[in-house]
Amino acid sequence: MRPRIFLMFALSLPLAACVSRDQADARLARGCTAAAELFLPEGITLKTIKKRTFGPSDQDPSLRNVTLTAVETDGWSDEEKEYRCTFAESFGFSGSYTAAIEQLRIGDNIYGKEKGKILGSFDDHLKLTEAVQKAINAPGP
Repeated sequence: MRPRIFLMFALSLPLAACVSRDQADARLARGCTAAAELFLPEGITLKTIKKRTFGPSDQDPSLRNVTLTAVETDGWSDEEKEYRCTFAESFGFSGSYTAAIEQLRIGDNIYGKEKGKILGSFDDHLKLTEAVQKAINAPGP
């Protein structure tokens, strides 16, 4: 009887650890927010995120886009801006989930990678990937 209980427990473990599409999108939104905050000019902060949209990338359907419509503020005036992050993600058989930022677009500015090439400085790319990974892997909703 015990082996059966152990087998049932072992088979149910991956299901309990699975990450849903909504949970993955919440992680990606946290990562995109961290990416956006990283490149804000000094004295500017994100006041609110008004809208989050998710979907496959136009350039590569295996990648996932997250678009944030946010309100930036300098304490005196507010401005609405759009941030678009593109992520490579993987759902593992055992319920694991990983994601890595490919690119961040803020208006005409692009950070990250395009067609495998790093855009901008290596230091900016390193800061971007570290901030996003920290946000994606942080516990939260």
